[in-house]
Amino acid sequence: KMENYRKKAFEELSKEMDIKGFRKGHIPANVIEQNVDKGYIEARGKEIAIQHSYADAVVKEKIDVVARPEVKIETEDPLTYTATVATMPVMEIKDYKSIKVKKETPKVTEKDIQDVVDDLKKYSTTYKEVDRAIKKGDRAEIDFEGFDDKDVAIEKTKSKNHPLIVGEGTLIPGFEDQLIGLKKGDKKEFPITFPKDYGKKYFQDKSIKFKVEVVMVEEPTTPEVNEQLIEKMTGKKQTVEEFKKEIETNLIARKEEEAKQKQENEYIEKLLKEAKVELPEALIEEESGFILKEVKEEIQGKGVEFSKFLEHAKMTEEKLLEKYRVEAERRLKIRLALQFLVKAEEVKVTEAEIKAEFEATKSMYPATEHPKIEEEFTKGNLANQLANRLVLKKLFDKVVH
Repeated sequence: KMENYRKKAFEELSKEMDIKGFRKGHIPANVIEQNVDKGYIEARGKEIAIQHSYADAVVKEKIDVVARPEVKIETEDPLTYTATVATMPVMEIKDYKSIKVKKETPKVTEKDIQDVVDDLKKYSTTYKEVDRAIKKGDRAEIDFEGFDDKDVAIEKTKSKNHPLIVGEGTLIPGFEDQLIGLKKGDKKEFPITFPKDYGKKYFQDKSIKFKVEVVMVEEPTTPEVNEQLIEKMTGKKQTVEEFKKEIETNLIARKEEEAKQKQENEYIEKLLKEAKVELPEALIEEESGFILKEVKEEIQGKGVEFSKFLEHAKMTEEKLLEKYRVEAERRLKIRLALQFLVKAEEVKVTEAEIKAEFEATKSMYPATEHPKIEEEFTKGNLANQLANRLVLKKLFDKVVH
């Protein structure tokens, strides 16, 4: 067997090497021996031998491996070795059928519907500059800056031409009330006490003096919600009552989806308490690595160098991996628990169901995107995602009650 693996080593080297007078892949073994250290050729043969024999053993013994093996060579001639590998852990969930979660029946009130109508009015509101004192609901632009008790400007409290709708509460509580009655060009100084739970610790429960100047005041014109406005905003010809009915239908659908998601999340939490599994270290490390990769991509997607992020956070990749360990274990337990249930409940999906789900997904995108989506489906990536989604949907429909 080793002789065959040595031949394979020569074949691989023949394809990799550049030797004058010979084409790649056609270099004789004796020429390779003259140009390559014999020990390297022998090591390459052993490497191929271990790869092949390990793969054969895994298939023959039906071992469900989850990581690369740690290989220890026991003897050189004949070549014998021990491969230690993490295997898929066994999940135990004794009494998942007794898990119950309360299902909420979503309700939509008149206020919920009116809030959507009011949002439509808000998005359709136009503003015109006026020369009068600020009233609640006006749009204003202001310059402001915060100062300490010694009248020294505080860093990062300054803003110029800051836009706001007075009364919407986008600034610190009490700030916007101080603007009412001021006109363009007016200046005012007043103290504001920051909330105890404010995001930046320095400002929590602290009184800061602000100096403000009004740059501009605009008066709103809010349109009436009628058939013309509805058609302009939605592209549909509807009466106000039909529009409100559609809002109610959409709100019910959204709240039902939210309630279902909440119920499934509660089920998973209870399922995890019943689940017993011993996770291999290799699996935890691999999952922690996936989380780190996700974080890297997210940070770099915002245009920030990951090395700069680490420097600012005073962290290292090793510390982050350790930090993500708990989340990695949780993700793995959830995944294994759901796989256990899928098998126990014999949940399966058909090709026809996957195809139907694909068509439904495709219809949500413009026609120009369809060829790209169809290509993803043909490759298998999208098909697998849709299959997993359908399996989970079927599973939760069976077990969550």
